[in-house]
Amino acid sequence: MTNVFDELPAAFRDIVVELLGEREPELLGALQKQAKPTLEQQEAVIDVLGDAFTEHLGAGHEPTARGALIDNALGAFLTRWPAEELADH
Repeated sequence: MTNVFDELPAAFRDIVVELLGEREPELLGALQKQAKPTLEQQEAVIDVLGDAFTEHLGAGHEPTARGALIDNALGAFLTRWPAEELADH
């Protein structure tokens, strides 16, 4: 069975897994056992990645390289798992 992370582009898997492991290990474990997140889980991922993004802003509130990676990872997650698709179930 594939899990939620298998559906993300390879370039973003590690950062999403890393941040969830540090900040929401129970959520990470659940998503590793599911093929699709719930709407509530999607919102929790948004919170974790959004918080991490704001911690990686540099001068002039521009994202650092890590901040840009986190932002792009969040975009990839939301592209793959849009709220509309999750709300249907």
